[in-house]
Amino acid sequence: MVLNWTPEVIVEIFTSTIILTATLLMYITPRTKHVKSLSYIRFGIFFMGMLFALDLLANLFLITFLSRISGLMLFPSVVFFAIGINYTIKETSNSPFLIIVIGLGILFCYLAFQPGAIGFEFEGGYLNVNWIGLYELVGSFFIFFVGSASFYWGLKTWLNAPFLIKREAFIFSMSTVISGPVTLILYLFYYWNPIFILFAYATTGLGILIFCIGVIKEPKLLYILPFTVNRLVVRDREGNPLFDHDWSRSILKESIFTVFLNTVQLMSEEVINLGGLLDIKLEEGIFTLYESKLISVGLVASKHSKLLRECVVQFTRDFEQKFERELKNQVKDIVQYEGAFELIEKYFSNFPYKIIKSKKQPLLLTGKFIKIPLELENKLRKIFPDEKEYEAIKTELIKSPLSFSSEFLNSYNEMKEELELISEKDLKYLEFNSKLDE
Repeated sequence: MVLNWTPEVIVEIFTSTIILTATLLMYITPRTKHVKSLSYIRFGIFFMGMLFALDLLANLFLITFLSRISGLMLFPSVVFFAIGINYTIKETSNSPFLIIVIGLGILFCYLAFQPGAIGFEFEGGYLNVNWIGLYELVGSFFIFFVGSASFYWGLKTWLNAPFLIKREAFIFSMSTVISGPVTLILYLFYYWNPIFILFAYATTGLGILIFCIGVIKEPKLLYILPFTVNRLVVRDREGNPLFDHDWSRSILKESIFTVFLNTVQLMSEEVINLGGLLDIKLEEGIFTLYESKLISVGLVASKHSKLLRECVVQFTRDFEQKFERELKNQVKDIVQYEGAFELIEKYFSNFPYKIIKSKKQPLLLTGKFIKIPLELENKLRKIFPDEKEYEAIKTELIKSPLSFSSEFLNSYNEMKEELELISEKDLKYLEFNSKLDE
């Protein structure tokens, strides 16, 4: 049997291999394996890879049935892409576009098995098996839909990306440009000259490859649009602070959290004793509060999210397990709970930070990493011999105006002199009383 080797077959081998390999990488990589929105997109990319694989086999062996089946792969690919993109934008699969896609998909499946849907055509001196007629028209709409939707998604992600991952978001958006508008333009040129279909196939594979590498490297790109995570706070049952973590500027102050906590504790004994999860709507977001046996955990976000609720519950359970001894002994020192950052990495690592807005924004390090003049450092160490107190004071001083350190030292010296005078007076008074007793 003579194989029909054509330039289109060779390019499709390249494209299908890249797409299916990228899909496998996203599935086995730990950081992306369990991302729900990506699971839909992964299926969409897989069916796209199968489309190219079956189409190259159809052209290689000149089998019209395989060409029909390859076209049908476009339907589930577009459906999963639509669900995945909707989920990353608004954390739901519902969309008018999805209804349109399903409706046209049923028509597309019907047309696939109608006479005249597939035909042999010579392109550039090579024989190929192509979609033709209405079947090709509906398939072209699906291709246009995927390209347009992915471009919109990539552009919106880049525009809303926080400063820390702006570069990754730009690369992400470029991948959607390559697999979207660039591929669509090349596909339109195909009707003028068939050679452009080769470039369209190549850009599709290249765009999907860049997309997959970008998401594997930075999964936070998938959590930019549905919601913004602001702050997580942990308190014991008496309201004492144990742990605090910020992703962006919080809209919830300490006093407001305390009010919420006290209110919930008064609302229902069942919520406190049995464990409960409450969503309290704020003016600019949602405050999710979870009450367990030993602690209260509050999370502030821009909107309601089932995913965030699940993360809060899992974080709370692991926090209680990790610090069970400290909690039962009623340890109040927040330093003892710094290890909770490991749980942040475990359950919230994919959510982007939005604290830093630009490269010109001043950053503040902890006292451990701050360098201050040696003279000032020596004076502070004399005043605060305890290392923890020294680091805490140094951190606070660096946040203050430049003149504050001298004012602080002057005030300290004045208070020290006053204490010495008081001590001298007390000593003289004691000596005087002792003489009277004699």
